[in-house]
Amino acid sequence: MNNESRSIFPGIKARKPQYVLGTENGTRRTSNVTEAKIVDAVFDIEDNVAIYLEKCVPVVLVSYAEAYSIDYYKDGSIAVCFRVNGHMLRMWRSDVDCDMAADMMFDFFRTASLPDMTGWHCQKIHPEQEAPETKLCVDGEDFRYFDMADVFCALENIIERKSLWMLYDFTKGDGGYINIRRRDNDTAPTAGYKVEYVRWTEPAPTGFRGVVSDERLLRSWLWSLIDGERLPDPLSCWEEFDVNDYFGRMVFRFLDEEKK
Repeated sequence: MNNESRSIFPGIKARKPQYVLGTENGTRRTSNVTEAKIVDAVFDIEDNVAIYLEKCVPVVLVSYAEAYSIDYYKDGSIAVCFRVNGHMLRMWRSDVDCDMAADMMFDFFRTASLPDMTGWHCQKIHPEQEAPETKLCVDGEDFRYFDMADVFCALENIIERKSLWMLYDFTKGDGGYINIRRRDNDTAPTAGYKVEYVRWTEPAPTGFRGVVSDERLLRSWLWSLIDGERLPDPLSCWEEFDVNDYFGRMVFRFLDEEKK
C-alpha cells in the first residue's frame, strides 16, 4: 500500500480503541472491527456504495474540536468527519483508490491518526438520520431547552455586558446560524457588536460578517429570524466570505495547534 496517508495527528490517545464499521451504505454495523474486515469493506466498495469507520470516543484535537469518523464512497471520495464548535463538518477529497483508503482507515483504527488533509475541501454535514433542531449557545454554554424569550434574553445580556457572545442555529429552509459577539476592546455599551451569519445554501453556503452599532437593528434582525426565518440583508460595509474555506481553515488551525 502507498504512503499518501501520512499522519499529522499523533495516535497516543488511542490506547483502548473502540470502533464501529458500517458497510453496505451504512445499513450494516459491527463493533467487532478488525483490519481484515476493513480491507474487505473497502475493496467491496462497489457493492457497499459507502462505508464508514467511526470512533466511539472521538479524537479530541483541542477544545470544541474532535474527529469521529472516516468515510469512503463508491465514487472514490473519502472524508474525515469533525465536530467543531457544535458544527458537523467534513474534510474530503476525490480520486482515492482502495489501497489509499485502506491505509487511512488502518492509521485511524490502529492509532487514531488522521491523514494529511492539505488541499482537501471542507463541507457542512447535514445528517439525514438526525432530527433537525435549533440550538442556542451563550458564552460556550449550550441550552438544550429554550424558547424565543431565552434567545432575546441572550441578546439583551450581551447588550447589557452580562455575556460576551451568543450563537443561534436555525433549521428552517436551508438552515444556518447567526453569531453576535460584543467587541472586547470597547468600553462604551453602544460601541458595536460583531455579527456573522450563514445560510447553508446549496451548492455554496452564503456567509456575511460585519459590525453593528444599532441595538434596535439587532433586535429587529433576531425577531425576523426567529419569527419568520428571515436573515437580514447585508449592510454595504459588510464582508461576504467563503464559508467552506472559513471552516476548512478553522479545522486546520485546530490541527496545527494540536501538533505544537
